[in-house]
Amino acid sequence: MFYANALFMNAESKYHASKEQILSEHDEIVAAQREPALFEPLYNRYYERILRFVYQRTDSRDDAYDITSQVFISALENLKKYKHQGVPFSAWLFRIASNELNKMFRKNKVRQAVNVDDEQVSDILLEIGHENTAETDSRLMLVLKQLEPEEIQLVEMRFFEKRAFKEIADILDIQEPAVKARLYRLLERMKNMITKLQ
Repeated sequence: MFYANALFMNAESKYHASKEQILSEHDEIVAAQREPALFEPLYNRYYERILRFVYQRTDSRDDAYDITSQVFISALENLKKYKHQGVPFSAWLFRIASNELNKMFRKNKVRQAVNVDDEQVSDILLEIGHENTAETDSRLMLVLKQLEPEEIQLVEMRFFEKRAFKEIADILDIQEPAVKARLYRLLERMKNMITKLQ
């Protein structure tokens, strides 16, 4: 079994919200469910984060803006169905964004863009037990291009966005142990794929 480094097991998400913030935000959501015009503060708070999330996964600025707009239209249309589950409202928005991206990939029959920097590549290679060299960097990029959109999304959320497992579970709407199991299996497969490219 492949185990993650402690560095990533305990990584804090920069999107983490305190219990007080979640409860305060819940009051805003309830108000917006009664009066849609009160959705504006939530829109203003999360628009840029959702746009960045979407843009990182597309090659087109126009597509990123279109999808982000659709995320908030869908959120507003479905706000009355939203149920508070003790997690930040952003998890629900990111889930909608993920669904909209997957719809676009399926409709246009395109692969998800992968935008990474040197630090992110180094983190993944460290996690799977490979040295960070120009050769392993290029092998990792080849491996990332072979992954399915859902797999890329999991890697991005954990390594690029440094999200906590709980937050990823909230976004994907699955249990936290399932997220960990999926990620560890994926990392083991990526490790084998990189090794086979030698």
